[in-house]
Amino acid sequence: MLYHGISIMLAPVLVLQGLKVRRTTPRLAEPEGERVGQTGPNPQLSLLILGDSAAAGVGVANQSQALLGQVIEQLSPTLDVNYALFAKTGATTSTTLEAIQQIDTDHPVLGQGHYDVIVTSLGVNDITSSVSCDKWLLQQQALFTLLKKRYTPKQILVTALPPLGLFPVLPNPLRWSLGKRANQFNHRLQQLILKLNQQQGNQTSQFTMITLPLDNPQPEISMLDFMRQVMASDGFHPGAPIYNAWASLVVEQIVDGVVAPRCV
Repeated sequence: MLYHGISIMLAPVLVLQGLKVRRTTPRLAEPEGERVGQTGPNPQLSLLILGDSAAAGVGVANQSQALLGQVIEQLSPTLDVNYALFAKTGATTSTTLEAIQQIDTDHPVLGQGHYDVIVTSLGVNDITSSVSCDKWLLQQQALFTLLKKRYTPKQILVTALPPLGLFPVLPNPLRWSLGKRANQFNHRLQQLILKLNQQQGNQTSQFTMITLPLDNPQPEISMLDFMRQVMASDGFHPGAPIYNAWASLVVEQIVDGVVAPRCV
């Protein structure tokens, strides 16, 4: 690809910009709030959210505003939920895979024997490292295989990489380069998900890729300015509006894929 060659030529600039962003970007804390629990006396669904700082809710003050809390709130009119969150700032696909492999059955989240729905959010920390797309895909596939074997979920909802090419905190050409890299990773991830669904038919877990729409409802401002409005104060993590929109897509898949078949 053309951008590979350009990125190689720009490598010294990209490295310096990356170091500056790491040095100057505020480090936001993970939000307070419950990460394990249930709604109602008789939950009909078990949910695991797994991943990095975005999955953990960095960018908002409380879990009620983050992905977990918004999913629970939006599902509440439909059904009660057993929920769990295992997410950590800086997590990569590799470190998450290792954590699940090494966990014992006493762990309150990963030690459980089953989840109906698993939502993953992993890749940003992989992209900003030196991992290749091929290696990342192998790690993702290994993670999916382990999740299927250990938790036998009905659905695995795989969150696409966010549009790094629109992150306000990133200067160009770093923003351009990471945006292109994210697009490549997402394209290959979508191919992997299609392949996995075709291989297994309808007998086991169904994979779905969750991609946030990039619609700017304010045409009088640029997309970059719009992203500044909906992202967290650091210009890198989601803000409350993004968590709400992300949760809406997750809930839509849960209702269509898990709840609706039960009512047939």
